[in-house]
Amino acid sequence: MQIKLDLHIETVNAALTGLGKLPFEFSAQHITVIQQQAAPQVEAAQQEAKAKEAQLPLFSEQTAD
Repeated sequence: MQIKLDLHIETVNAALTGLGKLPFEFSAQHITVIQQQAAPQVEAAQQEAKAKEAQLPLFSEQTAD
């Protein structure tokens, strides 16, 4: 059975920090699964932010009235 979660990045990082304090043989697989699922989402969000930033006019490009 799988459960889908929608978590804020700080929550995921806190969970990963907690897992990192546990013994490697228990936590490594869980950390890997979380990182594999999170990486494409983080990359997509970063690309979206860059695209939005590229669409904003620069201050020097704005015309003065």
